[in-house]
Amino acid sequence: MAKPPPEVQAQIAALPRNDPSRGVDLLHVTLISLYDLHYAPPEWLPATIAALDGFAAPPFALAFDRIENRKAVTLRTREPLAEARAFQKALVSHLLKAKAPIMDGTTPEPHITINYRGDRLGTQTLGKKMPPIGWTVDEIILMESIVGKTTHVEHGRWPLRGGAS
Repeated sequence: MAKPPPEVQAQIAALPRNDPSRGVDLLHVTLISLYDLHYAPPEWLPATIAALDGFAAPPFALAFDRIENRKAVTLRTREPLAEARAFQKALVSHLLKAKAPIMDGTTPEPHITINYRGDRLGTQTLGKKMPPIGWTVDEIILMESIVGKTTHVEHGRWPLRGGAS
């Protein structure tokens, strides 16, 4: 995953459609979904960490210009997020090449969920008063999300610094 820096977390927290009961430390963009660690064989996590230790990619920009209500309220964009999608492709290719455990359907559309309950307010474009919310992703985090517990367990961080692996 990628987490927004504190100044971006503050922008998101100020959105009226953001759920204030969830801590800003939980805000993130899922870049790829690997597997449910609860059900995975014990060797999968160390294999994934080892594969990520050998991954190199440049930082990339993310920017979201609208709020959408699907099953949850999310920050999204109409832009193709070409850099983020290229990053996702490079990461999946690297993990496959490294024979790391990975599941099919691993690259979700980049977005940030700001309210898991949904609000039925539809789509709202961030306008002149609120420019797109974004940052340059300069590190990735291997995070385990404990389903239903509003808890993330960090398993490592990797800086983004250079060319493809």
